[in-house]
Amino acid sequence: MRHTTVAGMAFAVLLAAQAPAFADTLEQARTSLKNYGFTYCLAQAYPDSKHLDEDLAAASGAYHFMGRGAHFIAQDEETLEISHDPYQATADFIGIAYPKIPAQTQAQGRKNPLMACLTIYNSTEYEDFIQGQDSYINNPEK
Repeated sequence: MRHTTVAGMAFAVLLAAQAPAFADTLEQARTSLKNYGFTYCLAQAYPDSKHLDEDLAAASGAYHFMGRGAHFIAQDEETLEISHDPYQATADFIGIAYPKIPAQTQAQGRKNPLMACLTIYNSTEYEDFIQGQDSYINNPEK
């Protein structure tokens, strides 16, 4: 029964994608398959979602500067006032982008949060934003 549910959910995610049935480019096709694998992985990892919130918070913290994030938070050395926080800037970017993404599924009138987040994650705007934070990387490889 569980395999049917997971397979059904993965199939619904594929059917509900807002892109055309056939990708316009090889990169779009690869991204679509990458997204499928990501969503299928989450479905396998969280057959019941009681631990999802806890795991999302832990992962977010691990990627933050205070966890093991590679970006530093710029501060004035005298006042300790933050001049740029790439993590807050990223959260702000997502906060602005998320409401703009329709990401409708077959359940009309309901945004699919996972699809909306994947749409942002795979966007050129997000990639450009992330690359714009490169000057805040600790010891970047050049």
